[in-house]
Amino acid sequence: MMAKPLQLAFIGRIVSCYTHEVKNYLAIIKETGGLMKDVIRIKKGKGMDEKQFLGLVEGIDEQINRAVAITDYLNRFGHRMETGCTTVSINDLIEELLALMGRLAYRKRITFRKDLCRGLPETNLDPTVFHYLLFCLLETKMSDLDRNGVVCVGSSYSGGCYRITVCTEGAKTPPPDASAAGDDAGMREAASDLGATVSETGKEIVITVPAAQKQ
Repeated sequence: MMAKPLQLAFIGRIVSCYTHEVKNYLAIIKETGGLMKDVIRIKKGKGMDEKQFLGLVEGIDEQINRAVAITDYLNRFGHRMETGCTTVSINDLIEELLALMGRLAYRKRITFRKDLCRGLPETNLDPTVFHYLLFCLLETKMSDLDRNGVVCVGSSYSGGCYRITVCTEGAKTPPPDASAAGDDAGMREAASDLGATVSETGKEIVITVPAAQKQ
């Protein structure tokens, strides 16, 4: 299993992403609420512009729905840390992590693009360890990108193994002393726990995870 300090660091980064994201949603709701008050004061006695007012209310609903969605992701993320190995969908884990990392991507105007093969069989593994490994590799790729870059994440299944790919568009050339993917002790430990291998060719990192028998 991952060492406790690594788990705590990982949790801290994810929670930081989440809190910044929700703070943004709340700020927009507050700003929109203030604008609604201004509209009511200005239009009072002159007849309300129903379309304008409805648009503001719909804007608030949209931000609330986004906050609820990311809270659901965080809730599942937290509960999975209590379970250890369990039956999971690889695609669901990827979707969750990308949603939770939205704030990190937003800071650099980076876009996540997904090419997930539908209908992948479920497997049995520790989702926290998988999340941690993928998180570290995504951060590595994001650090190589200029603003407005794209990180592409794909999934497939063949020969009893899952293949998760991470590649970029618009990547900068890493400095000569940049660490290769998988050199970090934490990533190596996570890969070992999953029985996974991590390889890198050019702009693409490939994680190969053997399927486990569902329990």
